[in-house]
Amino acid sequence: MKSIPIILLGCGGVGRQLLHHIISCRSLHSKQGIVIRVVGVSDSSSLLVSDDIMLSGMRDEFLAEICRAKSAGSPLKSLLNHGHCQLYTGQDALENIVSIASSLGRSTGLAVVDCSASAETIGLLEQVSSLGCCVVLANKKPLTCGIDDFEKLVSHFRRIRFESTVGAGLPVIASVTRVISSGDPISRIVGTLSGTLGYVMSELEEGKAFSEIVRAAKSLGYTEPDPRDDLSGMDVARKGLILSRLLGWRINLSDIKVET
Repeated sequence: MKSIPIILLGCGGVGRQLLHHIISCRSLHSKQGIVIRVVGVSDSSSLLVSDDIMLSGMRDEFLAEICRAKSAGSPLKSLLNHGHCQLYTGQDALENIVSIASSLGRSTGLAVVDCSASAETIGLLEQVSSLGCCVVLANKKPLTCGIDDFEKLVSHFRRIRFESTVGAGLPVIASVTRVISSGDPISRIVGTLSGTLGYVMSELEEGKAFSEIVRAAKSLGYTEPDPRDDLSGMDVARKGLILSRLLGWRINLSDIKVET
């Protein structure tokens, strides 16, 4: 059985859904010969780390409790006495993640999964990748930072995956990457890049109030953590930038014109 330890950055709607998915897919993972061990979970203020990162991880019951607490708006530190774990904050949290990455990155392996909505994870992701860890992103912001940081982050391309940043569950990134690898040119990518805006427009056609639609979209998990990113077109711009950079364009977010 192959063991895959992971550290989750961000325990908002996307992060919690990932934890629920891991718990619900245990039997499937067993058939595939893998076990996913969550050894650390962080939010914007702190990091919880399992007492035994080498052999076990957080129990499913504790992961479910984390999801319940975060859904209720409680910080991770409120769970310190509920599981066999340690709590770190501020710089100590970052240093501990790097320490775990250094221990596991080139031995058992470690996947650092960024489900946050922060651009500030870029430095940490670059560091753990250089230590041999895999990096998985649902967070678009590290991929849409300055071009130099982007190129540094993806320099270990086999260790980084960011499929869900564009197209949700559709294999857009993988398809583009395969076409490029085959040597075929891509001259244009056409698509509806915002499911959120599609939902909003459809509901407006039904005569519903704009404010009610946005609240519903956020409660359903369709929007970014800040719905203004969707409504302003910024989320679409970030997706366009990610695709452009995959095609080899050395451009920044400021080079993309957003029409509203």
